[in-house]
Amino acid sequence: MAEETVGFIILSVNGEEYDCASFGSTKTTGRRPVATMNRTGEVKHTAKGIRTYAITVAVVIPDGKDEVDWLEVEDARISIESETGNFRETYTDFNVQTISDSYDVAGETRRNLEGFALSYISENL
Repeated sequence: MAEETVGFIILSVNGEEYDCASFGSTKTTGRRPVATMNRTGEVKHTAKGIRTYAITVAVVIPDGKDEVDWLEVEDARISIESETGNFRETYTDFNVQTISDSYDVAGETRRNLEGFALSYISENL
């Protein structure tokens, strides 16, 4: 019997839902090798670093006035969840760094946002 997967996501920023075309996140542990001089010439030590959360999201450009000034988004809360509510991830203190617009001959318009979040919460049930 086939198992169900998360079919689509719901993007909400500060409690308001927005139409989006895609979402991507990169979680970095910050761990790194520490090079030292030794007889083997190999790395023997590691160091813990600072976790970072990079986010890219493509929101649909509305025909008319955009409800959000995306350039001014600071300390936002982004939640991604499944329709059933069994899958949920939340990024807190999201800040937009860059915005780019893209237009397609097929009529697809997007506003691509890139930024970072300060914290990540996995709320899977």
